[in-house]
Amino acid sequence: MTTSNVLIAILIGYALGSIQTAYFMGRLVKQIDIREHGSGNAGASNVVVVLGWKYGFITGVLDIIKAVIAVLIVKTLYPGNPTLPYLAGISAILGHLYPFYLGFRGGKGVACLIGMFFGLNFWWGLLLLGSTILLVLLTDYVVGGSLSLFAAFPIITLRLGQPPSIIVLSVILTAIIFYKHRSNVRRIINKEELTISEVRRRGKS
Repeated sequence: MTTSNVLIAILIGYALGSIQTAYFMGRLVKQIDIREHGSGNAGASNVVVVLGWKYGFITGVLDIIKAVIAVLIVKTLYPGNPTLPYLAGISAILGHLYPFYLGFRGGKGVACLIGMFFGLNFWWGLLLLGSTILLVLLTDYVVGGSLSLFAAFPIITLRLGQPPSIIVLSVILTAIIFYKHRSNVRRIINKEELTISEVRRRGKS
């Protein structure tokens, strides 16, 4: 695994991950910057709150797909090397979190993490998607599924036999995600965070 291969995997992942679906959806549907509305997050959950379930669903699917594509491209370029596609997936998440052309203000990476695992192995992706949906429904908060998924990420990375550098990177990424969700946790403590039930009722009214 050469330095050039690593850089190519990182660039492919970051470039695809930085395609900010929620931002473009806000511009397309209502000519707004989605980051200035709702929770201020450029992700599918905030699109649901601001624009509705239909646009939120489309945003989430597209965010999953861009990470899938990043991983599959690198898998095709470097067959037999499980580390480079994994690195491309992590880079796609980072691109989603910190898109360079939007002042490095993006989303929170949950859909991209699920998409990363769909690209690595369809059944892994399906398991993570199902687990996330279940946790969201059980807690009634999107953040419940998000933080649980990322808390498990370093453990999954370790169990898959990734090298120490990738394990450390997964720990750093998880720490970043928890930091980015600090406002959500604060709103939950203050009983100010929107629940899934409340969003569903709004959608029906």
